Amino acid sequence: MLNFKFVLGLFVIAILVLVGCSDPEHINSPIQESSVNLHSLSKSSGQLEEEAPPVEGIVVEGVSVPGIALGFTRAQVEYTYGEPQWCQNGSTPGDQAYCSFPVDGGGQVNVHYRGADGGSANGTPDDVAFKIGWTEAVSGWTTTAGINTTFAKESPGDVISAYPNAQVVYNQFGNIYSVIDYPLGIEVLWIPDFYTGQTHVQMAIFYSLPDPPTTENYSRVASINLATKKIRGKRQVEGFVKVLDDQNQSVPGANVIAHWTFPSGTTQAVEGVTSNTGNAFFELINVPRGKYSLTIEDVVLEGYTFDSDNSILSKSINIR
Repeated sequence: MLNFKFVLGLFVIAILVLVGCSDPEHINSPIQESSVNLHSLSKSSGQLEEEAPPVEGIVVEGVSVPGIALGFTRAQVEYTYGEPQWCQNGSTPGDQAYCSFPVDGGGQVNVHYRGADGGSANGTPDDVAFKIGWTEAVSGWTTTAGINTTFAKESPGDVISAYPNAQVVYNQFGNIYSVIDYPLGIEVLWIPDFYTGQTHVQMAIFYSLPDPPTTENYSRVASINLATKKIRGKRQVEGFVKVLDDQNQSVPGANVIAHWTFPSGTTQAVEGVTSNTGNAFFELINVPRGKYSLTIEDVVLEGYTFDSDNSILSKSINIR
């Protein structure tokens, strides 16, 4: 396995040299600039057909995924994968932007960028890919250790065996939430979906690190949205809580601890786990008229500190 990965790594590096990709400190090389110009030509002339993320292929941990590699510029990624379905493009200071690309047959590939200087992404062609993730439906992407999303969903324990040096995090229910091997540059996440009650797997590669990051991560409640509706004459209150990190990215798998306050003044404690989009869902069923409030007490996730000072902590709604 080691020899295979070594040879495969050399093959990937050779391909990257041919297409003009290098590490971030060589961003302004003439080869890379010519690749950006070719990308612009293909977009404007329509002479070359746009591509999309491959359905199948080998993932080299900490190096590359099918079609692209860490260190590719935004222009090179779009030249290979075509136009993204949507992007978050650094409009917020400190935002490490990312773009989502659809895969034929289902699933998404999410490319995270930073600026050419290593700072925040600017939404420009020379932004650099530093993390590449993919959703569960992209099951044809298999790492050199033999892991894909289908295998990870069916056998979480075997993922730990495949990456024995990884950091393993469990959620509040005792289930595996993440397996992250920092030296190899690979992560596997098991994210609960509060709409379906199922767990979805996501995977990603990133630049390898000798040790887990020592910087502290923060989470905050960015919004609380309350709504009412009637089902068969019975009133319901629904609450949607959005949790983001200090880079304005969604925080999945966080346990949101809160309580409802009823018109009578009594309270009811509730908890909800954020989905892969960072949303936690709460509801009250068959309630009378009056004022209802949802108040956040804490957001718990290993590796994160809840920033209550910069959070929205309560929202109320009147049912008539």
